[in-house]
Amino acid sequence: MIGNTYNRAFLHSLYFTKLNLGDNFDTFGLWSYCNGTGNIINNCSYPVPAFDWSQADNVQHIIGDMHSIDRLFLANFILYWIAIGLTLTALIVTTLSHFRRGPDFCAALATFLAFFVTLVVFVLVLVISIRGINVAKGTDPTITGNLGPATWMTLGAFAALLLSSISYCFACVFGPSRNQYEYKY
Repeated sequence: MIGNTYNRAFLHSLYFTKLNLGDNFDTFGLWSYCNGTGNIINNCSYPVPAFDWSQADNVQHIIGDMHSIDRLFLANFILYWIAIGLTLTALIVTTLSHFRRGPDFCAALATFLAFFVTLVVFVLVLVISIRGINVAKGTDPTITGNLGPATWMTLGAFAALLLSSISYCFACVFGPSRNQYEYKY
């Protein structure tokens, strides 16, 4: 979510796709792009919500054909925020309800919904990234590209959300009764 926003050591290392243009390269994220030479990032663009990769200065002539999927960038951006909101809601409900079954079941549903939203986000990221790499390779066969760490972190997020929602459901269904721990006077 915060990757590739500024030219900082950790932030510019989180990107969805990297295009290698000879000695130069460009990395693309949710908010912006960075470019560099060798292994050094020279600069990053100003962060823009739902950044369209075909608007990057260095590669407009290479991946300019991606204009047809500009709405996918917006959908990806919005769905990321929805997934984060659902996950945060489940966390808050669980901690504030002191692990009661009813609220935990609602948190399980929110987490399961966040899993599906994150799965859609992962598919969108794959479509956008692979399309961008293929368009660039079609323009110049010497260009190479690869998926970045943020793509694999999204894969890990939806896998973790699936395991969390399964864990929530097992805790709600098979958990011990809360009444046996309460003292009755």
